[in-house]
Amino acid sequence: MENVLTPCQALILACVQGATEFIPISSSGHLVILRRLCGWTDDGGLFFDTILHAGSLAAILVYFWREWLLAAQGLLRPGRATVFYRRLPWLLIVATVPAVLAAAWLFRFLEDAGGARSGLNAGLSMVATGLWFWLCDRWEARRAGGARALESFNWRDAFWTGLAQAVALLPGASRSGWTTGAGVLRGHRRAGAVRFSFYMAVPAIAGALVWQLPSVWQAPPPAIPPGLMWAGFGVSFGVSLLAIRFCLWFFRSYSFRLFRYYLLLAGLALLAWEFVV
Repeated sequence: MENVLTPCQALILACVQGATEFIPISSSGHLVILRRLCGWTDDGGLFFDTILHAGSLAAILVYFWREWLLAAQGLLRPGRATVFYRRLPWLLIVATVPAVLAAAWLFRFLEDAGGARSGLNAGLSMVATGLWFWLCDRWEARRAGGARALESFNWRDAFWTGLAQAVALLPGASRSGWTTGAGVLRGHRRAGAVRFSFYMAVPAIAGALVWQLPSVWQAPPPAIPPGLMWAGFGVSFGVSLLAIRFCLWFFRSYSFRLFRYYLLLAGLALLAWEFVV
């Protein structure tokens, strides 16, 4: 395994992060897979992955800037905002609490390259996510009555979606996939569920960045040049914008089927690789 991350490797990882953070196939799982299959170093991997996630966070803030302004207006001038945008900040807090508690409990395991970040665990999580998508598609196909609109999101919806986000802390378990699936199981349209999942990414990614600050401050600096980190951030930002747009279009008409098959095959292939190599 190489000990130094090259510029080409860093930019490829940034493209993978930007695309897979929102397309429901797991960004962290694919970063693990790419490093394992190509023999790239994971030294400073969690730190660099955090930089790449910051690029995705910036993309969410830019893409939905109008919604964030409406939510801010709901807090500062409630009479001028709709009910949904008055509730949105509080719904996001409720949806974030389960992941915060789970992250605090599992932090050491999650940062361990031989623990959660191992190929075995990433493969198992990808298979579990594929089965989750199968369950969501089956339930949606049998659902009686019309699906609920995004504006009807309530506290119970936020809580159950937050529990799904806690599961998605594991590399290989797609955050956008688990949270969108939870919204679908709660009776929401796919397009609305995926949009709320993207809203949830802001406190989730921002919280992960804040959580990492003490470790980053205390640890020796990784052997990654600052310029390369900025380049990774920029590429992740640009690709994330494209991925957000794609997902909002795709889930208006299509189910999880494509991603379900992909994750099952990719997860099983990764497990086979782990046992053979």
